Amino acid sequence: MGKRKTGGAKDVWRTIRRQKFLLFMLLPGLLWFLIFKYCTYAGLGLAFTNYGFKKTVDFVGLRNFTRLFKSATFWTAFKNTMIISICNIVFYFPFPIIIALLINELRSLRSKRAVQFMIYIPYFFSWVVVGTIFVNILSPSSGIVNQIIKSLGHEPIYFMADVRWFRAVLILSYIWRQMGYGAVIYVATLSTVDPQLYEAASIDGCNKWKQVFYITLPSIKPTIITMLLLNLSHVLLIFEQIMVMYNASVYSVSDVLQTYTYREGILSGNIAYGTAISLFTGIVSLTLVMGTNWISKHFLEDSIL
Repeated sequence: MGKRKTGGAKDVWRTIRRQKFLLFMLLPGLLWFLIFKYCTYAGLGLAFTNYGFKKTVDFVGLRNFTRLFKSATFWTAFKNTMIISICNIVFYFPFPIIIALLINELRSLRSKRAVQFMIYIPYFFSWVVVGTIFVNILSPSSGIVNQIIKSLGHEPIYFMADVRWFRAVLILSYIWRQMGYGAVIYVATLSTVDPQLYEAASIDGCNKWKQVFYITLPSIKPTIITMLLLNLSHVLLIFEQIMVMYNASVYSVSDVLQTYTYREGILSGNIAYGTAISLFTGIVSLTLVMGTNWISKHFLEDSIL
């Protein structure tokens, strides 16, 4: 047993020395995760203190959470977060799958690459750029959408300042920016499906729709579940998009937990209360992920956790 362990350790170190340059390339990303994702857990204890207002930090127990659950502003932010997040999942999630299925039907490799490039480019735009694009497109004075509306004899709509339209703008911009990323992943997964399955199905008389439902979708089911869980893991952590695009006139329908945390923790200096909001948000996100994984495991017989 001792010899095997020694030999195994030697093999590991030999592999590390052989791949040292590749491992060195991983170091920046690893350090980023360690510093900004894991080391920050040490600050969760601030949620149970009065840190932010007094020179001495005292333990206050659940006082911040009591204040949290009694705050009408918090519940408005929580409601907006859930509505926007659920809408993002429901309306966004089918799009990458549909786009990937359509791209997969293209016969020309050049056409496939061109389409993938066009839909993937918005993912590299920051939310500042995306927000600017939508502000210009939807401008009531010069935006192309309102130009069309006015040409049809209607009054221009202030999309970015109208509570009836603003959530729709958020969802549409989210779909436009994120759709290409998901589609590329699904296209890569579709390339692993055995073509002989389609040939056999075609011989048996299955049309394209039946091939999609009985071959394609079952073959990429693990990827679909993985993408769903990844989306759920950060679906409540919407901040940049809202921060860039919202304004005071649409606070009632767009103020979310992360923007509420920013105002309370950073702008107002109440770090402990902001930490309590973030901790609550993280617990809800974890519950969503674990619940979805449990449903997937028991009803779809597939799980990644």
